[in-house]
Formats: sequence, C-alpha cells, structure tokens
Amino acid sequence: MSELETIQAYYAASLGKDGQITKTQRKILSAALALFAEKSYEEVGTREIAERAGVAEGTLFHNFNNKNGILKAIMQPIVQNILPTMLNTLDEAVLKQDAQTLDAFIVALVTDRVAFVTRNRTSLEVILSQFFNNAADRAAVLSMVSPTVLAQANEVMDRLKAAGELVDWPNQMILQLLFSTLGGYLVEEVLYTDLVPTDQQATIDYLSDFLVNGLSPRRMPLQLEQ
Repeated sequence: MSELETIQAYYAASLGKDGQITKTQRKILSAALALFAEKSYEEVGTREIAERAGVAEGTLFHNFNNKNGILKAIMQPIVQNILPTMLNTLDEAVLKQDAQTLDAFIVALVTDRVAFVTRNRTSLEVILSQFFNNAADRAAVLSMVSPTVLAQANEVMDRLKAAGELVDWPNQMILQLLFSTLGGYLVEEVLYTDLVPTDQQATIDYLSDFLVNGLSPRRMPLQLEQ
C-alpha cells in the first residue's frame, strides 16, 4: 500500500466524486476529519473547523447543524464505502498469493494489518470512537468483509489444511481467532495512546508467532481432563 492509500486520501477522493456534496461541504468535511485525527473529536471546535476549511462559522452551521452532524456526514462514506474497499483490497492481496505455508500466510496477513493501522492510526481513532458509541456504525463495520474475500479465505484455509499446514478446525473458528487477535491489536494500538509503542517489526513477529503456533497442526494439543 502506497503512502497515498490512506483513509484520509480515499476520503478526499470520494468527496470529489460525490455530486451531491458542494465544494464548501467538501472543504468542511475534509478539514474536520483532519482535525479530528490530529486531536480528537472532543477537543475540536466548530470555529477551528471553519478556520481550517477557510469558511465562516455561520457557513459551517448553514451546511451542518452542529459538530455531531459533521461527524455523521464524515462517517457515512467511510463506513459504507471507504473502509470496505481498503480492507478488502488488502485482504485480496494476501489471499491471492500462490502456494503458501502457514508461516507465509500469517506473516503476510499480519504485516498488511500492522501497516494499515500504522498508516491510518489517527483516522482509525476517530472511527473506533464512533464505532463504540454508535450501534448503526458498529453493525456496518462488523459486516465489512465482502463475501468474495470470505470465499477466498476459505479456499486458502482448505488448501493449507490439505497440505498439512493448518490445524483441522472449522474455518469459521479459525477466522474468529484471526480477527479477534488482530482486532485486539488494532484497538490497543489506536485507542490506548498512553502505552509505550512497540517496534513495528517486533509487533509483526509477536502476532505472527502467536498465530502460527496456535494454528499449526504440529503444536501439542491441550489435554483436558474428562
């Protein structure tokens, strides 16, 4: 993924293609997302947004009733179009690789996820905050992964199982473990800003090692007492 392929870059491009949004509204929304990402939603005022957009505060209120109205206008295209496009594109790049070992698949997947979070950390902070506070946005984000990507993921997992590379568990359970591990990393990395940041390569190594050892058929199964 290039440096330009970030949530903010996608957002700016999508606003330019939306014929229902005026030039003034595009300037306000782009300025607001940038400021929310730089600081936080709570710390940014409408006057600051108007100044960044180069419009009068009255013009801002004429186009959007209040700051919350601006946030809702920002979130709609991000949740409905931008994040699904970016995430599914990244996933397809990993899933379309030929003949993979479990190690190669996990490292490629983790590396893409960590790179995505690193490049979009501030924008993701805005999105995740809304995710936890808005049920509709939460439901939309949880349904982002397209059926095509899920079908490709199932093909990869079946191929790895046939090659003796992946533990013979239901694919749905394997995906759940992948998503929960990487999702937990995303939430901690984005929302817990007071934590000491981990070196990016070390993070990839830790996550990959954990997932490979947990999903390898050569691991020692847990023997539970009956």
